[in-house]
Amino acid sequence: MFSKSGEKIDMVATRYDYFPASFRWRGRRLEVMAVEKCWTTQRRQMLRQFRVRTEAGVFVLSCEPAKDVWRVRRWPLTYWLPWLKKGSAPRYPLPRRQRRPALGGLAMQPATARVKRS
Repeated sequence: MFSKSGEKIDMVATRYDYFPASFRWRGRRLEVMAVEKCWTTQRRQMLRQFRVRTEAGVFVLSCEPAKDVWRVRRWPLTYWLPWLKKGSAPRYPLPRRQRRPALGGLAMQPATARVKRS
């Protein structure tokens, strides 16, 4: 289960010796597609934290530079609820009249100005 300190991970590669590039967590190697945010906190010890986007979802990673230890603090909900998959239909969809129309494949027509004749 999730603890306050997070789970240790193996950092496979970093960019510029600072930003995470790929890491191994629970036997899976995950490549970082983008670093969305990074910040530093200092309470008992200095922590560098990164919110990263991978193919599996968004993770929050932290690094203790003094010990060179990497941890994962938060991970996507799909790891806790395996039945929840990306792109799956909602369990309780909205009624038809409240749904938004799908725009896939439809060409948008430009709006025409109407002139009022008197």
